Amino acid sequence: MLYIHQLNHLTPKMADLESVYLVREFKEKTPFPLQENLLEEVFAEFSVSESELQSINNAITLISPTIEEVKALLQKQSSLYETINLQRTIQLLKEIPLVLVNNARYLERIQQWQATSPAAMASLLNKIPALRAAHEKMQTNQQIKDLFAFLLRNQQFMFLAQDIVHEGPVAQINGLAESMEKGFFFHISLEEEYNKISFDTLKSRIPPAELEKFTVIEQNIKLIKKAVDAAYQANMRQVNLAVVLYSYVKWLTQK
Repeated sequence: MLYIHQLNHLTPKMADLESVYLVREFKEKTPFPLQENLLEEVFAEFSVSESELQSINNAITLISPTIEEVKALLQKQSSLYETINLQRTIQLLKEIPLVLVNNARYLERIQQWQATSPAAMASLLNKIPALRAAHEKMQTNQQIKDLFAFLLRNQQFMFLAQDIVHEGPVAQINGLAESMEKGFFFHISLEEEYNKISFDTLKSRIPPAELEKFTVIEQNIKLIKKAVDAAYQANMRQVNLAVVLYSYVKWLTQK
C-alpha cells in the first residue's frame, strides 16, 4: 500500500486514494467475470497461517509464568535488581494477554472464512455490474457492508483495533525486548552509566544463577514479542485485504 502503513490509517478517503492504482491495474489485467482461482491467489497473500496462530496461543500461555518469574526477582528485594524496572515489566506483561486472546479469536474466524471465501467473493463481486433493480442493489450493498464489518470488526470503514494488537502494544513489547538486551532488570551504578559500560561487560559481576534466570525471562519476552508482531502483521493484512476488496467493488460498480 502507498498510503496505509498502520491499522489506524484506514479511512474511506485513504481507501479511495489506494484504490486509484488498484482499479487501473484491474482494468488492464483482470478478466471479467472474476474466477475463483484468481481470488484464491489474491486471498493467499492475506491469509492467516497456522504458525501465526500457534505463536500467538503459545505466547498467551507463556505470559503468566513469565510474570511470576519476574515477581520472584522482585520479592528478593536485592540491590542487584532495579525494582522500578521489574515493576514496569510486570505491568506491561499484564496488559498483553487480553489483546492477544481477542486477536487469536479474530484471526481464527478470519482463517475459517478465508477457506471458503474465494468462491463466495467471486459470486458476490460478479453480480455487481449486472445489478439493475433497486432491491437487488440494496441486498448486494448489504452483503458488501456485512463483509467489511466482519473484516474490520465494526460497521464503520475503519479497523477497530482498541481491544486487539495495535501500534501501542507493539511499541511497548518491542521497547521491553530492546531494553532486555541492555540488562534492563539490573541496577546500574552512576559510574557505569556515565562510562556507558555495555551489558556484556556488566554480566561479569552478575552471579551466574541470577543471569540464568534473567536469560530465561528474556527468551520468553522475545517469544511474546514474536507473537505480538505476528498478530499485528496479520491484522495489517486484513486491512490491506479490505482495501483490495473495496477496489474490486469500485471497479465493478463502474463497469
